[in-house]
Amino acid sequence: MLMPRATALAGFVGRYLEKAIEPVVHRRSERRLHDWTDDTYPASRPETWWSDDPHWYPGGTPPRAHNHIVPLIDGGEFFPALRDALAQAQHYVYIAGWFLTPYIPLGRSDVDDIEQSRLLPLLTETARRVPVRILLWSGAPMMLQPNTSTTSAIQRVIEREGAGDLLCRLDSTAQITHCHHQKAIVVDGQVAFVGGMDLTTYQGDRWDTAGHPLRAGVNWHDVQLHLQGEVVADVERNFRQRWEASTEDALPSPREPQVDPAWNTTAQIVRTIPSKTYPFAPRGEFGIYHAYITALRQARRLIYLENQYLWSPEIVDVLQDIMAQPHAEPFRIVVVLPARAYSGKWDNDHHVNELKEADRGRGIISFYCPYASGPASGSDAFSYRAIYVHAKVAVIDDEWFTVGSANLNERGLMTDSEINTLVHNPALARDLRLRLWAEHLGMARAELEQRDTLELIDHVWPDQATRNAEIVKRADHPLIGGLHPYQIGRMPGSWLLEEAELLTFEH
Repeated sequence: MLMPRATALAGFVGRYLEKAIEPVVHRRSERRLHDWTDDTYPASRPETWWSDDPHWYPGGTPPRAHNHIVPLIDGGEFFPALRDALAQAQHYVYIAGWFLTPYIPLGRSDVDDIEQSRLLPLLTETARRVPVRILLWSGAPMMLQPNTSTTSAIQRVIEREGAGDLLCRLDSTAQITHCHHQKAIVVDGQVAFVGGMDLTTYQGDRWDTAGHPLRAGVNWHDVQLHLQGEVVADVERNFRQRWEASTEDALPSPREPQVDPAWNTTAQIVRTIPSKTYPFAPRGEFGIYHAYITALRQARRLIYLENQYLWSPEIVDVLQDIMAQPHAEPFRIVVVLPARAYSGKWDNDHHVNELKEADRGRGIISFYCPYASGPASGSDAFSYRAIYVHAKVAVIDDEWFTVGSANLNERGLMTDSEINTLVHNPALARDLRLRLWAEHLGMARAELEQRDTLELIDHVWPDQATRNAEIVKRADHPLIGGLHPYQIGRMPGSWLLEEAELLTFEH
């Protein structure tokens, strides 16, 4: 951990370097984008049922029509669901992650629950019945974190202290300065989890609840999807391809997902696979980029984004283009970001400022970050701390949404391995948005359902955020919900994040 003065110096140097290399990175990005549009995927597939629907990526695996999908908001929903799935495993378990903490507890109800729900003992118990395979990124070189030494130590702990048919392998195929960032789990070929949550406490304990009570460490907001149906086979296919490309270990034969005839949610698994990384995709695969650009350009009424980063020049350009166009009905963009992104607030600030200038005070786009509050230990009555937004979510027009591992930066869209799920289901898309808004606004979902969406965006969101900003200044009252306006520069109550190590890989 860097000391405060060293952190400030590193931040200054980092910002200077970012400004210096940004034009170079953007030119490289433009070259990549030009390469992608040549022949990375076919322009159309006229023989397919979905070829005329631009919601779907025409490369990679096709959309699947028969699925059951449940969004899991925050670790308090995801971890118990994973624990149940591990307990029911009968054939195999596959875990692909960025980093992993072997003894992270999946339950927190009491001391016994914490003791009995630790990840490695649960995986060991599972591995006594079925094969368990874990594929982690091998880590960064030298001083960057998590580095190869750290991840190798994690691998040794898993294989030394675990038991049964349990293997952990490290994927070292990522190009230097990049990483394998997918977060995906498959159980028996019947259940999959895809989203933003790693099984770790590194830089923040992923277990948190929608109420986000103030705690010693940073509060954590994230989203994962629980998948059943045809699409699970595509999540498993991704794991198998990466496992076979980076290890010499065989996997059990795949099991076809069982599909309930009542499952009618259409979904597609899309990825970022950098070029020249794996033999199964030598030119790369860039479905997440395609999905975001296409979906944003088609938006008619509402774009709702939650993301750790808003760095991608291509995404920012598209949002500016959308705001410049006339719309047949009121059009709004709502963006939720962390108050201070690890290693990246300058970039978020830069693009937030660009988009605000493009808005020209019309109120089309707005930016927020969530906070937690609780009794203070000093002279103030209450203390406030930013909730770290690690979710990677987009909801478009309450019809289409995506949840996955990809941040809205060049890494997530170009150079790190990522995996997202695209879902086209209006009822599910609207329900996800309302549940997220209920958490941020501190309101009941049923109440939000009765309110006009435009009125919520234009009045309730800004009014509550403004009131909370005043509360934080006075430090005399708990927050109303958790919304705070996103501010360029220093954010209140962000001391913990400012102490975070800057020389780290995005996660």
